[in-house]
Amino acid sequence: MFCADIAGMVQTKPRERGATLLMVTFISTFLLIPIIGTCIDGAIVYWVKARLSAAVDAAALSTGRALSVGQSSSAQITNAIAIGQSYFTANFPPGVMKSTVVGGAPTINVVSNGLHQRVINVTVSVVIPLYFMPILGFKNQTISATGQATRRDANIMMVLDRSQSMNPTPPKNSNACAVMVASAQNFVNQFVDGRDQLGLVTFQTGANVDYAPTLYFKSSAPSLSSTLSSLICGGDTSTAEGLYLGYNQIKTVINQPGALNIILLFTDGQPNTVLANLPVKGISDSRYGVGGNTSAVVPTGATSCQQKTGTIRGAIADGSTETATSVTDLNQTGDTYAVINSYAVPITTSVGLFPTNSSGCSFTNNISYGRQDIAYIPTQDVYGSSTVGYLALDYFPSGYKYAGQIRPDMPRTARWAAFNAADSLAYTIRTDSTYGTIIYTIGLSGNETMAIDQDFMERMANDPRASNYDSTRPQGEFILASDTSQLAQAFQQVASQILRLSK
Repeated sequence: MFCADIAGMVQTKPRERGATLLMVTFISTFLLIPIIGTCIDGAIVYWVKARLSAAVDAAALSTGRALSVGQSSSAQITNAIAIGQSYFTANFPPGVMKSTVVGGAPTINVVSNGLHQRVINVTVSVVIPLYFMPILGFKNQTISATGQATRRDANIMMVLDRSQSMNPTPPKNSNACAVMVASAQNFVNQFVDGRDQLGLVTFQTGANVDYAPTLYFKSSAPSLSSTLSSLICGGDTSTAEGLYLGYNQIKTVINQPGALNIILLFTDGQPNTVLANLPVKGISDSRYGVGGNTSAVVPTGATSCQQKTGTIRGAIADGSTETATSVTDLNQTGDTYAVINSYAVPITTSVGLFPTNSSGCSFTNNISYGRQDIAYIPTQDVYGSSTVGYLALDYFPSGYKYAGQIRPDMPRTARWAAFNAADSLAYTIRTDSTYGTIIYTIGLSGNETMAIDQDFMERMANDPRASNYDSTRPQGEFILASDTSQLAQAFQQVASQILRLSK
């Protein structure tokens, strides 16, 4: 309406029409056409830029997937880069909109960072001819794009609790052992045969390497999944020993400092067993007797115990009936079991506590009498982890023959020493900068009378919620499954975190 009114108001004389035509021609040539041309050329540049960005992302991801586990050789890296470049070409063929790739191909670099990851950086520049902008003197446009992916080379040791509490009776999680096996098998299936490396340690009274870590955990015979199928639950809970065997496999068997080294620790309860070089008691003294007897005890057979002047490699465990609801309420004077078998217990058997054969020693006939033959609990387990530190222990008081030493005749002290040994070992693992091992922990509630100690599990993982969290060390996570219905999800959650390829 407005434009029509203006047109009506302006009366163009015949001699002015030629001037108007010249003006329109001038404006079209020097203003409208360049504006339209800029829009068209800009749209082309934008489209090429979007396609170029997708191509460099594809190159970065494909290079990451092609990298083998560990610190790859130069030949392996070269091959991975070639694969990445082929993915780039597939997504950005030569001559797209008559463009030319500067240098003929993208630049792909593979570098290691301090997080035991390898970062793939892809950069590329292309020159695009312009169609309209040459009118203004611009013949072409150079655009660049970058892409990045992070390849986590996963070396994973599963350390799984298969103690008696995981058995069908009497816990409320009556199928706990079977669900744990199925959840672990599903976890294994998330990883790629020939690229990731997996192994298995199980623990109960003792611990055992049931499946040495290998790249071919699916295709080997037996496979890791089939080995898990043979798992039987029974015995006590030697958490520190299981954790040590998993860590030792990472250091001595896998031995790849440049990879992402992971320990996945699962348990349904609390540590209650310590494997140590236990000093034999060759003298009479006063201590709690079997079953909480507080009278002075002269150890049966002490004078004929063949190893009375040395030590016996064996385990000492909390043998009390778990009626307390927390560690701090644990009975002080119930049974402790020692000296018991320290040999590895294969995954296919539930054999747990049984005596070490030492002629003349009381524990040979009854593990409950181990407390009468053991002088005290040493301050280190057999692997050098401290049995003191995290939780306070009970010591022989002044006036006793072994004054100042850790008491072996109090079950809560045996349990707390087991806590301390595992906590000490976890600290050793996360402060080992050579391997940078990350610990994930999964806890299952409902099987033990005493619930999972969440702070302990968080400390093991260096979870940010832990009482001793250290942001300068590898950070893991503790995941609590309140019952077996949440167990598969907990294992899957850990797998998802490990499998993240790009940030």
